Amino acid sequence: MASQGSGNPTSELEKVCTVIGRSLAFLCLQNSEAKNRTVLEKAEFLSALGLPFADAAKMLGSTAESLRVMSYKKGKKTKGAASGKKGKGKRGSQ
Repeated sequence: MASQGSGNPTSELEKVCTVIGRSLAFLCLQNSEAKNRTVLEKAEFLSALGLPFADAAKMLGSTAESLRVMSYKKGKKTKGAASGKKGKGKRGSQ
């Protein structure tokens, strides 16, 4: 029963800490070289600071789904080019 009485201050404290954490993460982004990078790289930077990806997307004026697609395309692009080159080299050597 004691946890019910302390529930409201905890939720208020959590709200305040969340706002402070997001604000500090945004200030770190603005004062780093990451501010000149792509939206996806900015989101990854904020995520590395502990922000959930969805919150980072909102801060950057995007959506989590859009960032997920960008991340998928980025990974597919680099993996496809690398595996294509390796495949050609293996075929010619055999």
